[in-house]
Amino acid sequence: MQDNIQIYVDPRGHNDSNNAGSRSNPVQTADKAFSMLPPSWRGSAEIIFAPGDYTIDTDAVSFGMPIGPDASPLVIRGDYNDLFTITAQAGSNENMVVTTLDVSADALVGAVLTRLSAAGSAVSIRGNTAGPRVEISLQQPIGRVEAGNTFVIQRPAVTLRPGRTLNLTSHDGRSPNLTLIGIKFEPAEGASLNLLNLRAHCDTCEFSLRKVTSSDSAPILFVHTNARIHGGLEVPDLSPRLPARKQAGAYVHGNHPQNVVWAARAGILGGHLTFRDITVRVSQGGVLAPHSLEALSAGIQILTGGSALAQRNSDTGQTGWGTADNKARIRNVAGDGLRVFNGGALNSGLGPIHLDISGCTGDGIRLDIGSTASFGAPGGKAGLVTKGANNGKFGMNVRNASRALIGSDANDNPRLKGGESDGFGDVTLDDERPAHTWRNVIDAPLSNPGMSLVRVNR
Repeated sequence: MQDNIQIYVDPRGHNDSNNAGSRSNPVQTADKAFSMLPPSWRGSAEIIFAPGDYTIDTDAVSFGMPIGPDASPLVIRGDYNDLFTITAQAGSNENMVVTTLDVSADALVGAVLTRLSAAGSAVSIRGNTAGPRVEISLQQPIGRVEAGNTFVIQRPAVTLRPGRTLNLTSHDGRSPNLTLIGIKFEPAEGASLNLLNLRAHCDTCEFSLRKVTSSDSAPILFVHTNARIHGGLEVPDLSPRLPARKQAGAYVHGNHPQNVVWAARAGILGGHLTFRDITVRVSQGGVLAPHSLEALSAGIQILTGGSALAQRNSDTGQTGWGTADNKARIRNVAGDGLRVFNGGALNSGLGPIHLDISGCTGDGIRLDIGSTASFGAPGGKAGLVTKGANNGKFGMNVRNASRALIGSDANDNPRLKGGESDGFGDVTLDDERPAHTWRNVIDAPLSNPGMSLVRVNR
């Protein structure tokens, strides 16, 4: 017999010991709700949180698993906190909404914009200009925007607060095996969050890390051992009663660049991803595979045994990072924007790495110590550009026997840019100054006796 499990949680509940976890008699704490989940189920399983904050006292939670053809993965469902309801002031393309709103620049990064006035979806906000007339940039299309269309800006209404480092594991071999809806994890200051074999499918989910002082060790969001964070619900029939919001994403942020979100040992960061004030690191079998990407003050590091690649978005059919007119973006990093280091690899044979890197104090892209990067398919374009402030050193710096294959559009405007003084510039090998222009690379490959190479992927 199919069993459908629903466990309700409300911080205003009376008593965990006497409550059944039903809609009318919810339990009060997250710990109690997690303990009520059985080892297995043959139908659906949901833990449904009322809006509010929940302290987690335990240091480990192990979720059960669905059994049989009618069973579905676990859903942990919260709600959405509506920050602002807005009206489009003018028509625009499907990647932007113009409205009146009194907010500072980039105050909305990581929030989600949901269409109200017509059928549509919820998509991640990648940035905004300062008010009172605000341009809200979106990571992926929301459909054509007409003057008078209405939208709501949302963040998660449920915050789970582990009091110490928390380990989350699953026995379910499926991928994905967990759906998170309207949920924020915010461990205590100095505490980390470890995901093991937990492949989370996210709609408006958020992970917040907080370092205590500059001298203390930094907390880590560790996506480890077949774990995954995937921004966006691409498989709407995977779990029952999911909202029709297939493109909302995951937001990971910190309060210090030493905070790290780290994927290793078949851990994957994928889908629609937003990072802010954090370092993103993949190594030892970890993979970065975004459909869309906003990395604000968040350097991307592909290290030994790690890889970055393109995959196909099953919802849109898009392959690669971003699109030609709405690229993946890394900006304002204190250091290198994208670093592929010590044998790391970036490869996008299926589609282009459309990447906009700007305002970084180091190199826009640095390949080092035998690393490789291919930014698009042979004969294709890659869309490596700098639309904002120039990067501080080189646009691309290929060092120590590393190799870069670039797109045929490398010399187009706006191309990937470095600094314009002290011999810095667009592209170089092994820190050589003065730098070369992308025109040089289009005309002939750059190579040197140290075996560093940049050339067009033909």
